Amino acid sequence: FLSNGFYPSFWLDKVCINQSQISDGLRVLPVNIMSCTKVVLLVGSTYTHRLWCAWELFVLVAFSSEQLALERMVPLALQDETLAQEQLGAFDARNAFCFDPNEERRLQMVIGALGFDEFNHRVRSCAGRCSSIGSRSSRAASSINSNSWRR
Repeated sequence: FLSNGFYPSFWLDKVCINQSQISDGLRVLPVNIMSCTKVVLLVGSTYTHRLWCAWELFVLVAFSSEQLALERMVPLALQDETLAQEQLGAFDARNAFCFDPNEERRLQMVIGALGFDEFNHRVRSCAGRCSSIGSRSSRAASSINSNSWRR
């Protein structure tokens, strides 16, 4: 709750988590993600191989029905829309990695508790909805501009 009386309407993990004390910010990451009305996936060439990106999606799909998670995901291609759709369509959390092997092992273990196949299915389901950032007429771009971002 900010001093102006409004809750934040935009949360960006890289900016909102203190990068010099990442572990503190990650403890509340599920709370931040689940309080978002929409979760924008900025799908670039490495998105599907970065385990922390997968973890953010995992939090969303693990604590929401499949339908609600899909409604909240807004996949946007940073480059080629077709390539981004292909990457999301072939998503496999077992092929996602992070720099710290201990973190990687812990995250993979938790994702495995839901089941890799179920998690992969839920992420792949949003692939067809991926649009390019420049496509202002797309459903994804229009949902970003809607008032649904405000709480």
